[in-house]
Amino acid sequence: MKPKTKGRRKKPGARPGHPGSHRETPKLDKTVPHSLERCPDCSGSVSKCNSSRSRIIEDLQEDSKPSVTEHVLSRYWCSHCRKKVEPVVEDALPDSQIGHRAICLAGMMHYLQGTTLSQILDVYNYHLHFPVTEGGLVQAWHRIGEIFRPWYDGFLNSYGDGSERGAQTQSVLMTIMCTLKMCGHNPVQILVDALKSYVRSGKLPPLPTKITANG
Repeated sequence: MKPKTKGRRKKPGARPGHPGSHRETPKLDKTVPHSLERCPDCSGSVSKCNSSRSRIIEDLQEDSKPSVTEHVLSRYWCSHCRKKVEPVVEDALPDSQIGHRAICLAGMMHYLQGTTLSQILDVYNYHLHFPVTEGGLVQAWHRIGEIFRPWYDGFLNSYGDGSERGAQTQSVLMTIMCTLKMCGHNPVQILVDALKSYVRSGKLPPLPTKITANG
């Protein structure tokens, strides 16, 4: 019997001659410069470096029109942290090119209105001219579902018996959106504002007062 040989590790990326899989850079609608006065980590003073980077975020406006923004982030040196720092862009989660509103609106369509993923893709890709993929949306919903899990636990404390703790991400988002709607809130706007706060500070804001007051 021949001994098993260790296979050669594949090179990452597409094969030669095959197109790579990435989101194409769209036409820009506006450019927003960002600067710092204090270190976002320690609040200490910073000195500007001779470098910057560009981050592009695609999102939907309140009227559902697509908007592409280039965020130009100047880099700074924090002598206390001994590292380069840059401004925080609160319009999308870190490493995401799609903004909060586009993700939350699609989530509301799916979890609150029962719209199928294929129907959402039709609306976004062909009617709104906002390119998304099924995998990209599901991954984004899973990510924000984990972020909003503390809110979900708060809803259970107010309305449930606690038996649903540890629920799947889709249950988390569905419960949050339904509860916000039931209490007279705009689920998309509440979630967008909360995500901006989370990106800015690393934590969610308190539950809306109309909900906590009923608990």
